[in-house]
Amino acid sequence: MKSSEERPREADMAEGRKAESAPTISQDEVRSMLPDESIWSYRLRQFDLRVQLGRLALVFGGWWLWWSETIWDGWEAIAIFGIQPFPNVSPVFRASPGATWDYLVEFLPESLFWQDAWVTMKEALIAFFIASILGVVAGILLGNFQRAQKIFGPFIILINAMPKIAFLPLILVVYGVGETSKVVLAVTIAFFIVQVPTQAAVSLVDPDLITVARTMGASNRQIFRMVTLPAISPAILGAMRLAAIIAVQGAVFGEIFASKRGLGQRLITSANMLDYNGLFAIVFVLAVFALILNGVIGRAEKHFLRWQVGQQSAQVVSL
Repeated sequence: MKSSEERPREADMAEGRKAESAPTISQDEVRSMLPDESIWSYRLRQFDLRVQLGRLALVFGGWWLWWSETIWDGWEAIAIFGIQPFPNVSPVFRASPGATWDYLVEFLPESLFWQDAWVTMKEALIAFFIASILGVVAGILLGNFQRAQKIFGPFIILINAMPKIAFLPLILVVYGVGETSKVVLAVTIAFFIVQVPTQAAVSLVDPDLITVARTMGASNRQIFRMVTLPAISPAILGAMRLAAIIAVQGAVFGEIFASKRGLGQRLITSANMLDYNGLFAIVFVLAVFALILNGVIGRAEKHFLRWQVGQQSAQVVSL
């Protein structure tokens, strides 16, 4: 016969095993079981009206400064370390919202404009995928293997410290003025945006978790898949969002200096012709493309990190 002290103990152990084996319910499943009023209340809280009003204030404030040409008149009273950030701009170099909109209305229906846009987008997308793959692989290897980090780390820091645009003449000599040179330049710039946070995230993985996994008989592959990869995924996806924007900038930089096609070539042509309305219009198109690309990666980030209930998305520190 079991004593009265052993029975509650066994009951507690049985309840503990039952709790451990109970299936976990995601946050989306919990929200789906709530009544409609609760769901709408939750969405209203997530909307954060003050944040949205702040964004609208920034948009309309910037639009008013541009439309009223106040931003071009110069604010001589504002000076930072002797530098005037808002000087008086000559009317020759000013751009107005109406003329910029007219430029978009005129050129957006043209197939040649979209051909140039597709060239820039294709270069940026290819460079983004290559830089992301190389950056993640290099970051994981250098973060896991100290000897490799000691060998290659100083050279990576040296190359990262160099101005990437200085590589463009050499890249043009090797790859020519075609699309390949723009992709190589964009990869050179965006690679470090992914590699540095990935390496830092691998180095910061909790060693106690790895020790516990090893004591439970996990192999190196299982440790990487179950411990390391979930720990570094937020940093990787956050870095990829930033790398997508940097890849667009790298492709445009290459097209500005030497290219036959692309929005970067249209950008420098408008600047040389003092057509600043066209310049602003092209910058607007590039910004919209970068925002769309960033939004797509952001949606993927939320999907892959949906297990992070109650946690914020990754915060990337660019070095």
